[in-house]
Amino acid sequence: MLRGEVVEGFGVGAKYVTMPSYNILLTELLDGVPYPGTLNIRINSTYEELVKNCTPSNIKSIVVGGEERGGFYYWFGEILGKENLWVLVTRPHLSKHEPDIIEVLAEENLREKLSLRNGSEITLKIYCGELTSSRK
Repeated sequence: MLRGEVVEGFGVGAKYVTMPSYNILLTELLDGVPYPGTLNIRINSTYEELVKNCTPSNIKSIVVGGEERGGFYYWFGEILGKENLWVLVTRPHLSKHEPDIIEVLAEENLREKLSLRNGSEITLKIYCGELTSSRK
């Protein structure tokens, strides 16, 4: 289990989620089209500790047209609550966030669906290691 609180992001998640190179990949990982944005969570550790203790899958950075497209670590997970919600938990390699921030993606706006605001507490169940199928 991973606990954290919702925090304000930099407002650039939507830019990356909608870029064709990322959107195709994220759609495949989620088994659905991702909401254009991420939910930023300040966790009770750092992403480095999470990587060490819960093996992530890894998308490597690539260069497209002379521009680097940063890769990211990812884990499948669930936001636990009245109704568990399937999500993709990520930490971009080129993130400008502090090390205790992770980004969560889903097919819908998580702030709206779960009535979250900055400071809301959240509990995530993270699946360590590679999964070949997200919800199946």
